Amino acid sequence: MLDHPKKTAQLLGALEAAAPFEVELTSSLIEHLRAENVIEADQKRHVVSDLSYAGDEGGIVCHLSCSEEDGRALVISLTHVRVSRSMPLAAAVLDYQKHRMKKIKKQGWR
Repeated sequence: MLDHPKKTAQLLGALEAAAPFEVELTSSLIEHLRAENVIEADQKRHVVSDLSYAGDEGGIVCHLSCSEEDGRALVISLTHVRVSRSMPLAAAVLDYQKHRMKKIKKQGWR
């Protein structure tokens, strides 16, 4: 198990209460999305409209507001976005991301 169930549930609840909030996509994620021809990759900043939990494989995921043109949703793992340092939950998000990345590397996931 990658995540601490209790800590993750608490962070997810706090983030849901804080939504909507802005996040910034990481450079590697932007490159990946562009390679997949995802139009939303042209924007670095996005608004998180909702969150959910996708188990060990996805962890906490952010539902990003996107274009109403094609009706497609963009759902990204919290691990691959950055929140503003001024956000009250920034330290908790960073701790979650560091813990998750450490566990992923240890288990050999990508």
